[in-house]
Amino acid sequence: MRDWKANHLDDPRYPQGTVFPALKITWGIVTLCFLALTGCSTDVNKPDTEHAIMVHAYLYVNEAIHDSNAVLITRTMPVDEYYNVDEAVVVNALVTLRIEGAALPETLHMTAPGYYANSSIRIQPLQTYHLEIAIEGESLIKATTTTPAAYAVQDSPLVYPAEMRHSQIPENYPFTLQAPDSSQIFLVDVYCTEEWENARYINPFADHDRPDDYDEYGGDAGEPRHIFGYFRLNDIEHDGDLYILDWYGAMMAFYGEYDIGFLAIDENYYNYLYREHAERSGGIVGGLGVFASAFRESYHVKILD
Repeated sequence: MRDWKANHLDDPRYPQGTVFPALKITWGIVTLCFLALTGCSTDVNKPDTEHAIMVHAYLYVNEAIHDSNAVLITRTMPVDEYYNVDEAVVVNALVTLRIEGAALPETLHMTAPGYYANSSIRIQPLQTYHLEIAIEGESLIKATTTTPAAYAVQDSPLVYPAEMRHSQIPENYPFTLQAPDSSQIFLVDVYCTEEWENARYINPFADHDRPDDYDEYGGDAGEPRHIFGYFRLNDIEHDGDLYILDWYGAMMAFYGEYDIGFLAIDENYYNYLYREHAERSGGIVGGLGVFASAFRESYHVKILD
């Protein structure tokens, strides 16, 4: 069985990875919630398909819930049947979001089949939000997230059309920030946007300095074109409350243009990234998927030899 996932900036491309002392770096894309569902077990006493509602919902601090980061609600589909998007998406859901302490929730409206948003809702830092999804004939789905604090950027990568030399990133173009909580979990997401034919390896092997094809490049979002790492602030270099991220260049395999995201993430987001059964670890009660929150900054850069 499988589900249909939204192509959000930070929610579509996250696999298991390699653990380093203070940093977990992941190489490539994972298709979450595929055969790991209980109904796809080899246990012959279980049904061929486990019916479940899938939720992919991300709240971004100081941002509204608009079309580009709408809540996506789908149904699981049998893996051995033709995949029909129209059948997978849920179009009859009542979706509400309530901030802790508010008497009444606010409603998210369907903006496209399966997608629910409300651009009048602006997400606040350090607040607890409760999501509820009611679908006729289904159990009530609930989830809760507490948003992280916003952080203050002191130094950041040069934004395109300015250009950075790869070797100069640690000394000249570190990402430095101030954040109130030293235990805050951060995610760094590095995604190459070069056409694969133009991509050149930063560290070629022998005379092989370019990928032979799109698959070697990493495809749509796989390794090595897309790499991300997560860590706690107190595990990286810092001077008082000033934290220094000068190693993001080590997450780049090619010269060229990149989208770089820096995100402070909540526990649901973190669990969804690293646990073996991600679809069951994202804070959704009564369904599968993730309800997470983050504060994010993003940069488009160009890396030169």
